[in-house]
Amino acid sequence: MRNAIAAVTAATLVGGAAAAPLALATPNAHVVRISAVASGLKYNTKVLKARAGAVTIRFTNLSHLRHNVRLEIGEKEYGGTKTIGHGTTQVTVHLAKGVYHFYCSVPGHEDAGMSGTLTVS
Repeated sequence: MRNAIAAVTAATLVGGAAAAPLALATPNAHVVRISAVASGLKYNTKVLKARAGAVTIRFTNLSHLRHNVRLEIGEKEYGGTKTIGHGTTQVTVHLAKGVYHFYCSVPGHEDAGMSGTLTVS
């Protein structure tokens, strides 16, 4: 799985202004949507599923606190979104079959519960 991921594209919307269009996602990529809730340190879900291959993670941060979504298996990082305040960002990565841990890498957020499992089949 060492070569399981390659960042293809990233885009960010912050405060309603687009830094790059969200339409940059790789054609035929499986889109996975996840949000940080408006208050508290948590995502709207703890479980995500995707098909192996190109996977677009579309992350919406409903909070004004800065958050992101990162992927790992064990201690091996597989990429993730930009860290943003209120807004939307996305990244497309190539993932092999497996069970990935997703989490917010902002210090203290994962420990507070911002994490879950992405199963790629």
